[in-house]
Amino acid sequence: MKKRQYYLDWIRVIAFGLLIFYHSGMFFVDWGWHVKNNVIANGFKIWMEVINPWRLSLLFFISGVGVSFAMKSRTSKQFIGERTKRLLLPLIFGMFVIVPPQIYFERLQSQAFEGSYWSFYPSVFAFVPYPEGSFSWHHLWFVAYLWVFSLLATPFFTWIKAKNLRFFSSDSNALLRLILLIIPLAATYFLLRKSWPVTHNLTSDWYNFTLSLLFFINGYLLGREAKVWDTIEKNRKIFLFIAIFIILLSKTYDALFGALPENTWKILLLNSILKMTHIWFMILAIAGFAKHYLNFSNSFVSYANEAVYPFYILHQTITVSIGFYMADWPMSVIPKFFILVLGTFGGSFMIYHFLIKPFSLTRILFGLKNN
Repeated sequence: MKKRQYYLDWIRVIAFGLLIFYHSGMFFVDWGWHVKNNVIANGFKIWMEVINPWRLSLLFFISGVGVSFAMKSRTSKQFIGERTKRLLLPLIFGMFVIVPPQIYFERLQSQAFEGSYWSFYPSVFAFVPYPEGSFSWHHLWFVAYLWVFSLLATPFFTWIKAKNLRFFSSDSNALLRLILLIIPLAATYFLLRKSWPVTHNLTSDWYNFTLSLLFFINGYLLGREAKVWDTIEKNRKIFLFIAIFIILLSKTYDALFGALPENTWKILLLNSILKMTHIWFMILAIAGFAKHYLNFSNSFVSYANEAVYPFYILHQTITVSIGFYMADWPMSVIPKFFILVLGTFGGSFMIYHFLIKPFSLTRILFGLKNN
């Protein structure tokens, strides 16, 4: 791909934007989260369960695509240096500045702590991992994993680049190879899912770690080759149909008969294939429709493409903060949800536009290039 593919910018913006809606929804459902509304509304689960399987995999995939562009004009040493500056530095800053308010408001709501934020904050420097302590990366686990993936995958990516390898070289086998990429994803689910539940702690999170790494690598492989995106665009409706069919079939079966327990290898294998096919095909469908309809630029996507990373770093702390104060408001959940979403977008925008975007120091701390 020699010229900018604007649909990739759109995918990135939309994927990260979905997180604000999703994390706002977490405030209202009975899934574990940091603060909760005074009334639980599990009706939110209907749409949240639709996007939950693939939302994070899409982020790792599009990040891998971005790496394929970044490595074209950089040596391995330059790439790792840039990744460290733009990922590790914001991660460290976030763990000491952005994340602690989330823990503080959670402790206040659960009545595990009383007092001001400044009396709470020194507990961060005890370096006791959350939830027992106050040291955590919370939602910034994505940034931590992305940095580790960049370090681990750079030798492999450099080798591919040096050999100029192509995995989707002809139109005749591109679709088949896209489908075959389900195999390592399904194998990861089959072999690791039951033994390693998702923890986001990096050290004992092997299912989530491996699966996310594979989507990251898939993104890199597809990002290097323009022709495969034509195949994805051409088959976008098929990918979407199969992805929707699988999720509807799964939810219908679960509603009628209950979820299939993964207590035999046959059921586990079936779930591995179905779940990974659903996730991969949904990602390909999103990519295909974006390429078909969103391959253009405008002032919004140009602005949002830079803003999206600071928005990601900021958004959950803003959501938790607003949620804590509005939890007991005598108001129905729908208005609260929209207030929470608009407040998160608005707060992120105000901080980004006026405090991050104009200044070199804050741009560096939030992973942006200098002006």
